[in-house]
Amino acid sequence: MQGMMLYTLLLAVGTGVAAFISPRLAVVRGTRREALNRVYLAVLFLMLLIPSVLRLYTGNDYYTYIEHFHDVRCGHYVVTEPGFNILVKLVYSALGGEYFLVIFAIFAFATILFFIKALYEQSCDMGISFFLFLALGLYFQSYNSVRYYLALAMGLYSLGFVSRRQWGKFVITVLAAALFHKTALVMLVLYPASAIPWKKWYYGILAALGVSGLVFKDLYMKLFVFLYPSYVNEEEYLSGDYFSIVNIARCLAVIALFIFVYQFEKKALEERPVCNMYLKMNVLALLLYSCFSFVPFVSRIGYYLNVSQILLIPELILCLKDKKREAALAILLFGGAVYFMIFLFKADDMYVNILPYTTWLSVPDGIMPEF
Repeated sequence: MQGMMLYTLLLAVGTGVAAFISPRLAVVRGTRREALNRVYLAVLFLMLLIPSVLRLYTGNDYYTYIEHFHDVRCGHYVVTEPGFNILVKLVYSALGGEYFLVIFAIFAFATILFFIKALYEQSCDMGISFFLFLALGLYFQSYNSVRYYLALAMGLYSLGFVSRRQWGKFVITVLAAALFHKTALVMLVLYPASAIPWKKWYYGILAALGVSGLVFKDLYMKLFVFLYPSYVNEEEYLSGDYFSIVNIARCLAVIALFIFVYQFEKKALEERPVCNMYLKMNVLALLLYSCFSFVPFVSRIGYYLNVSQILLIPELILCLKDKKREAALAILLFGGAVYFMIFLFKADDMYVNILPYTTWLSVPDGIMPEF
């Protein structure tokens, strides 16, 4: 119960603070407004960082990561990426022990920093984007799969480089993210593919690709195992189906909202070309979730795409006027709150396990746990 109250408080108070932050592009440097923005951003950063740093044994793979840290330090065979391995070795060597809390704290710091920077630099409405970031569970899921969520945060941040056509910075950021989770490499293809103009026949190719996923499942699985040999003997994962009606519904809802806005505010939407890129990302995510659900952890690839929803939805709402905008915002807040409540009720599931929330402050005599 305390964990649910904490998470709900973070959503409510954090959204309130974020609503006071003006979009970066609308703020002149050196002004009082920019100074206030920095204060609010610091508050948001600390609000998210403190619970993440204080957590202990909260997360479905917390113990697994402790074992990974141990294996890296001892020189055992590991499947984790070089950036992760180097970080663990450096920290454990510097501290002279396996103080895993420090590793988790470093990942939390970097992940939250990239997410906050991405939202501030790219969102047209920080309040809405921050609300979606928490309500959709993105922040809370970063308590799990810390390598992946760092890569995801860096991916969201790299979208700013894509929209500005700063391809060198984009490639460097993605390659850096891949040092912690190699799935990040898919962004080198998916993000530029979403940024270029699509001709009508492109949709035919996508349709054919989707059909091929449904028809040639075995062939795609052989290719997947070739690229990820660590799954060769993982029959549990290879034989599963990762069809996610929730992710499909989210993509469809965002695409429907785009079409609705296009019908009424075509000119306003055309003045925001970045929306087309975000739309294409959700179309690609829908293709993955619908036709390639047999691929293990397809959601991880899909999340690199549909994470754009927290940037696209504010853009679409801003295009609307008067009562339409008010209605859309009300529906968003209500729907987001319902989604968040459902997420919390499932947060103690073995595949999420962010409830109950426990902290190392309760450790006797304040002794930091060691493996």
